[in-house]
Formats: sequence, structure tokens, C-alpha cells
Amino acid sequence: MDNLYYISLNIKTLTGFDSYATYSLGKNKEKVTALFGQLTGSPNLSDSTVLTMDLTEMSDGISFPLAMLECTFQDVIHNTKIITREIFKDLNFETD
Repeated sequence: MDNLYYISLNIKTLTGFDSYATYSLGKNKEKVTALFGQLTGSPNLSDSTVLTMDLTEMSDGISFPLAMLECTFQDVIHNTKIITREIFKDLNFETD
């Protein structure tokens, strides 16, 4: 079975972090890793972290966290533009 990759957006709540959006990015690990490398944010999380973007690999129904970024609201806006652009290109111009 092929592994699938996705980025989730998470927000801190009173009970912990809750995911509020997920971008499905396909099966190409190199492409997904390169995309995540373009995103802004800090890999250093703290107690004051409110927003995160997580890169996850799904294999045989099991999620494996690969990377996490602490983001500001501006980072989320910037990153969403990058992710949306890449998804648009994949769906409309490129084939695997």
C-alpha cells in the first residue's frame, strides 16, 4: 500500500490542540518534503504556541508525524497560499 502525506492545521484550545483543516498532498514524499520546506514558521514549539502546521505520513492506517511548525496568523496565510498553489498545479498541470 502506498503511503499518503498530508498537512494539518491545528489550533490550541482549552483541552489541547484541535485540527481545523487538512490538506491531502498525495504519495510523492520528495515533493511533499520540498513543499513543507517552503513554509514559514518555527520548528521550536513553546508553551505559548497557538497555531501549528504538521506534516504527517499515513501508512497502513497509522499516522507518523514527520515535522511540525509553530505559526503566526501571517505564517498560516502565507503557507496556505503556497500549499493551495502547489495543489492547483498538481491537479491541473502535472501527472505522476
